[in-house]
Amino acid sequence: MTEAQASLAEVVAAALGADKRIRSVWLYGSLGRGDGDAWSDVDLVAEVDEADRAGCLADYRRGQPGMPPMILAMALYGRILAATTPDWERFDISFVSPTELAGMDGGALKPLRGERTLHPEAHSAQPDHRAGERVEAMVIEFLRILGLLPVAVGRGEWLVAQQGDGLQRRLLIDLMVEENGVPPSARGGAKKLNAFLTPEQRAVLEALRPPAAQPGAVIDAAADLARLFLARARPLVDRLGATWPAAFEQATRRHLQTTMAFSF
Repeated sequence: MTEAQASLAEVVAAALGADKRIRSVWLYGSLGRGDGDAWSDVDLVAEVDEADRAGCLADYRRGQPGMPPMILAMALYGRILAATTPDWERFDISFVSPTELAGMDGGALKPLRGERTLHPEAHSAQPDHRAGERVEAMVIEFLRILGLLPVAVGRGEWLVAQQGDGLQRRLLIDLMVEENGVPPSARGGAKKLNAFLTPEQRAVLEALRPPAAQPGAVIDAAADLARLFLARARPLVDRLGATWPAAFEQATRRHLQTTMAFSF
């Protein structure tokens, strides 16, 4: 953690710690785990009673005594304050209940204020039992987007087809991260990805070029992505004991072959 990050964390933690509604304050995320860098934002967790969550979020969005100035203060998901200072320092405060705190990955939590002691089970990441569900959902969504390609082609909407390519690329990245057994809770923010991919995976992704918004380019890109994604998804689904959407896959293949002689 840089001096600037440590100073920002201390200022915000001190302001939170002076609030009687807040039971404890924790450094969280990559900096809490100790694997952050100079570009990481400061993620803090503030433990509050459920009844106080909404009030705390609203109050701190407006600013409270001792808080750093904020040029941007966004309320997310009814529990998170995402803030940016005039110097473009970034910090988030997650207002969580005692029960929610007890269920968080204790390996990513470093105490800053309060006497709270986490249950031992919270001090290590829990087994991820939902990986199969996530991957199954990814496969279905990939096939659904692929099956909409004839709509974009039929309308001559090459920009829309290009957007579909972007969505499928994102699904391929998420699939690769799932291949590596990295649960969502350990992935950090959207601005960090290299650490969660193998050199082989990065090489595959970096070799892909976003297609131009032109008929041949978007269709070729869709075929390339479909071959890559499905070849990797099937063994992962089997390994995780999930269900492969075979009927939907076959229906999608027939639909694409019938409407635009597209196969993959």
